[in-house]
Amino acid sequence: MSALTKAALICGSGSMIIFISILINLPFFVQIILLLGGLAVSVYGVALLVKMVIHPVKKESIGLTDEKTITPTKKKKRPSSTL
Repeated sequence: MSALTKAALICGSGSMIIFISILINLPFFVQIILLLGGLAVSVYGVALLVKMVIHPVKKESIGLTDEKTITPTKKKKRPSSTL
C-alpha cells in the first residue's frame, strides 16, 4: 500500500471516529474523549499528507531492480524402458 493511501485512510478513520461519536448516544464525557481522539487521528493524517506534499519522494526505477528474470527449467526426459 502506498504512503498516500495510508495517510488518506488514517485521515478518513479519524473522521469516522468523530462521526460515530456524534451518532451514538453516549455519556458526555465519553463523547468528548472520542471527539478529541478522532480529531487527533485526523490531524495526524493531514500532517502525513502535508509532509508528502512538502517532501515528495523521488521515484526511482523500481522495475529494473525488482524484476527478476525467471528462466523456465526444462524437464529431463527419462529413457523409456520396455520390459
